Amino acid sequence: MKKTLLFTSILTVILFSSCKKTKYGDATFWQQTGSGYDLTVVNIDGVTSNITSEYPSAPSCGSSGCAVFNHLETGTYNYTASDGTATWSGTVDITEDCSTYRLY
Repeated sequence: MKKTLLFTSILTVILFSSCKKTKYGDATFWQQTGSGYDLTVVNIDGVTSNITSEYPSAPSCGSSGCAVFNHLETGTYNYTASDGTATWSGTVDITEDCSTYRLY
């Protein structure tokens, strides 16, 4: 009985320690003051967010007026963006922190 309990305990520890936890990160898209772009709509995997303000330098992640995407699984994503005249597209790498991306 003691051997069975010990084996079960060890097996449980091994199973739970090998579980892969999903990791998440955030992305913030922004545009520089004087860029001349209007409202810019950014799309990542069918989710959109708008850039409505400009900044003189890179803003903090999640800043107001930026296109903010929170809680994305880590990995590489395709994005598209448009202000109705100009368009952008590319990829972003989401890591466990927050990254900022300037559209210009």
